Amino acid sequence: MRRFFSYLKFILSLFLVFFYACATLPTLNVTYRTTLKSNILEGKEIYFAFFDKRLDKDIIGKGAMELYKNFSGNINFTISKGEKDKSPVKIYDVESLFKDTFTIYLENMGLKLLPEPKAGVPELVIKLYDFALDLSGRRWIGRINYEAEFVQDGKVLVRKFKGEGEKYRVSGLTQAHQVMSETFTDTVNQLDIKRMFNNKRE
Repeated sequence: MRRFFSYLKFILSLFLVFFYACATLPTLNVTYRTTLKSNILEGKEIYFAFFDKRLDKDIIGKGAMELYKNFSGNINFTISKGEKDKSPVKIYDVESLFKDTFTIYLENMGLKLLPEPKAGVPELVIKLYDFALDLSGRRWIGRINYEAEFVQDGKVLVRKFKGEGEKYRVSGLTQAHQVMSETFTDTVNQLDIKRMFNNKRE
């Protein structure tokens, strides 16, 4: 009987350790605010591809490591079309996060996305070079850096986009989620696909 209780105590201890570890895993929540739906490019087709070119695949910077111990690397992603219109939370890795978000952006412009390249159809290639969250003193810093390569009629147009945002840390991870959501939304929405179709350079 004594052995049984010792075994039971051991199992219970393991369970409590496992439960506590799971309950305290830090998360990164990113909310993307969509652009308004438009028919500006309705009827046009495009092939879209995404490549993760980051040399450092870690999302969390050294300054934020203490608060993001045991971070899984996955992102809790929500799509917002307004204050009261939000999608259920989905868990994404970085590649899925960017693929799905740019797909939403392009479809909101009225474009039809093709599953593979097609002669005569423009191609958009997004190359990600930075996607990071760091903490400097009491300041959360979010960074995104990507390149958009647009190919149409044999012509190649390349645009580079960088975004960086800051939020003062009050407590917990709330401001980390906010700065990443705002930086992510603003930087993705900088892509002016209409201008690219018109092949106009600034």
